[in-house]
Amino acid sequence: MGMITNSLTKKIIHSLIIIIAIIGIFSLSLYFTQYVADDEGAQMLVQQFGYIGVLLVSFITGLSFISPVPAATFSPIFTAGGIPLFITITLAVIGTMCANFVSYFVGRLGHNFTNTHYPKIQQKILSLYANKKELLPYFVFGFAALIPIPDEVYLIPLGIIGVKIRDFIIPLFLGTIFFQTITAFGFQNIFGLFLN
Repeated sequence: MGMITNSLTKKIIHSLIIIIAIIGIFSLSLYFTQYVADDEGAQMLVQQFGYIGVLLVSFITGLSFISPVPAATFSPIFTAGGIPLFITITLAVIGTMCANFVSYFVGRLGHNFTNTHYPKIQQKILSLYANKKELLPYFVFGFAALIPIPDEVYLIPLGIIGVKIRDFIIPLFLGTIFFQTITAFGFQNIFGLFLN
C-alpha cells in the first residue's frame, strides 16, 4: 500500500511541476509580448534577431523532450516585434521539421542498439508497423496535426525499425503546418484577450 501511495504522490508532484512550468512559460511569454509591444528598442531587437530567434525557438520546442510547449506559444512575442504572423508560422514549421528529423535520425542511430539489447521491443514495433503499414500516413498526420504529444513518441520508433522518411514526410509536413497554424492563431487570440 505504501509503495502505491508513494508512486501516486510522485506522479501528482510530477504533473504539478509540468503544469506550473507550462503556466510559467505562458506567463513569461505574455509578459514579454506586452514588453515588446510597448518598447521600441525591444521591437527592433526582435526584428534584428527575430527570424533566427523563431527558428531557434521552434527547433528547441520541436524537441519536445526538452520543452513541452509548442513554438506557437511564442508567436505573439515575434508578431509584437513586427514579424508577420505568416513568416512566424513558416519559420516555426521549418524549425519544428528540423527537430523532427533529429528525432527520426536518433531512432536510426539507435537501430543497432535496440536490435542488440531490446530485440523483442524492436520486433513488436516492426510487427505493428507491418500489420498497419497502409495507415502510417494518416497516423503521422493525425499525431502531428491534432495530438499535442511529443513527436519523438512515434518518430524515434519509426527510425529504429528503419521506415524510410519518404514514407511519411508529406503527412508529417502537412500535420506540422496545420498544428503550427492553428496554435499560432489560437495564441494570438488568447494573448489578445489578456493584453487588450
